[in-house]
Amino acid sequence: MNAFAQALNAALNYAVVSRQVSDEGEAVGFLYREEPAFEHDSGWRFFSGAESDEYADNPDHFVMMPLNKVTERYPELLPLMQYSEGAWEWDDSAECFVAAGDWQPQ
Repeated sequence: MNAFAQALNAALNYAVVSRQVSDEGEAVGFLYREEPAFEHDSGWRFFSGAESDEYADNPDHFVMMPLNKVTERYPELLPLMQYSEGAWEWDDSAECFVAAGDWQPQ
C-alpha cells in the first residue's frame, strides 16, 4: 500500500485503545492486529502492556480512537502499520518493537 493510501486508511479507520494509553499517556507497550469487528475498524488494538486481565476484561477501560491520532501520538508505531495481522511488544533492551512470539488471535 502506498503512503497516500496508508494515510487515508488511517484517517478513516479506528483502533481500540486502552485508557492507560489514551487517557493516562502511557506509552504503547503491546499491540496487535486482528480481523476487524465492525465497519471502519482497523483491527488494531493498543495497550500499555501493564493492563491486568481484570482491567482488560472491562470494556469501559477502552476507547475508540482514529488510527491516525494514535500514530501521530506514537510515530514509532508507523512501521508496523503495514502488517495485516500479528502482535508486537516493546523491547527495552533493543529499544524497538519485536514480534510477540506467544500471542495467538482470539
